[in-house]
Parts: sequence; C-alpha cells; structure tokens
Amino acid sequence: MSIGKTVSASLSAAALLGGVLAAAPAAQAQTSGETGAQSCYGSAKSYSKPAGNRWYPQGGPYLTSTSNCADINIKPSTSTSVAVCWLPSSGGSYCQSTFKNAPAGQWTVVATDVKDGTHFYFDFGSTAANSGVWAA
Repeated sequence: MSIGKTVSASLSAAALLGGVLAAAPAAQAQTSGETGAQSCYGSAKSYSKPAGNRWYPQGGPYLTSTSNCADINIKPSTSTSVAVCWLPSSGGSYCQSTFKNAPAGQWTVVATDVKDGTHFYFDFGSTAANSGVWAA
C-alpha cells in the first residue's frame, strides 16, 4: 500500500509540474505578442483631420508604413469609418473598396500585411472633423 501511495503521489506531482511547464510557453507567446503591439502602438502618431474633406493628410506629405507595425492601425477620438488609399511608386492612387468601422478610443486594424515604406493616406467616410492617433 505504501508503494502504491508513493507512486500515486509522484504521478500527481508530475502531472501538476507538466501542466505548469506546458502553460509556460503559452504565457511567453502571449507576452511576446503584447510586446509587439505595444511597440507598434508606442510609435503611434497623432492626426487631426479638419472638417470639409475626407482625406488625411490632404495633398501630402503622405504617411509611410514602418517596420514597427505589420498593419495600418487607427485609434480615433470619435467613432468613424475609414479606409486606406495607396500611392504606388508607378503613380496614381487606389483605395480599399470597403470602409472599416473604427470605434472611438479603440485601435482598429484598417489594412493588414503592409510592406515597410508603403506610402498611403486615410479616406474617412465623412467630411466631419476627426482626430486621434495612427500606427503603421
């Protein structure tokens, strides 16, 4: 009986330790992802779009994506809808076909997997004034 209890206790301890060790990589992965988001958002820049037009910035200089973020993100002070317009090196511009709803005070990913050094501007779904921060 004593051997059975010892084996049972050892197996229980091993199971608990295994569970703790299995959880450790998940916690590290989450922390790593949070660090990436903090680094991206930590490099955020302010914007202030005046009433009367839909674009920011209007007429340049245009915005440029960086290696800080893989996506283009926006955190408006007031809820809005927004799309990204691209400025290819070949000239001209083109915009996303749909607008994203961006709630006030929350980060919204507007475009994903954006190459570093890409020039762009925001197209807001309204001519109302809007301000906040963006990160790319």
